[in-house]
Amino acid sequence: MTTFSRRFGHKFLMMGTLIGILAGGFGCAGAEVDENDPAALSKEAENDINSSRYILALEKLQKLKNQHPYSNQAIDAQLRIADVYFLQENFSEAAATYEAFKDLHPKHPRLAYAAYRVGLSFFSDMPGNHARDLASGFRAEEAFKDYLRQFPVAEFSDDAKAKLAETRRVLAGKEMYIANFYFKREKWEAAKNRYSKVVNQYSDSPYVDDAKDKLKQIETKPPEKAE
Repeated sequence: MTTFSRRFGHKFLMMGTLIGILAGGFGCAGAEVDENDPAALSKEAENDINSSRYILALEKLQKLKNQHPYSNQAIDAQLRIADVYFLQENFSEAAATYEAFKDLHPKHPRLAYAAYRVGLSFFSDMPGNHARDLASGFRAEEAFKDYLRQFPVAEFSDDAKAKLAETRRVLAGKEMYIANFYFKREKWEAAKNRYSKVVNQYSDSPYVDDAKDKLKQIETKPPEKAE
């Protein structure tokens, strides 16, 4: 056999092997899920989630809910849909879905998990810049407080406490940001109201000493000029 023949034969064998692998792979990918089997739909959705195929996972979970609404898998699917929204960083939708799960299943074994994830979703949606809207921060604070009232010693309690403290630090920082804005412009009354809020409502924040110092300074300031 010539060198050319050996090379050609080797390449032909490799191409044949590659085609076989690809054909097998496509065959697996094209396998249809039995939509009449809720357990099969649930399993395939989990496979998609584990492979970061979130859109496909949502499609299967929605089918599971719609086509098998009275199955155990359908209830679990509601919670997993919220998890997928969170993984997609669609935090507002995740929070709403976790809240809906709580309302629909108040005695579910994973109620504490859903309650914690409401707070975590709002927490994750908070902007890093104090100048931006912090509505999600107030929602996070409320959700974490609700969680700790209902589940003071549950699995996520320590993390909820830590994130509640961080949320309150961010909200206090927002108040200081606005107070300093007024202070620099000699709007003493408006600044005083904001600094007082930090002292009275966020006494656990690191901004309290600075706020108290600013309040003392305001006491020495002349009255505001009428505009």
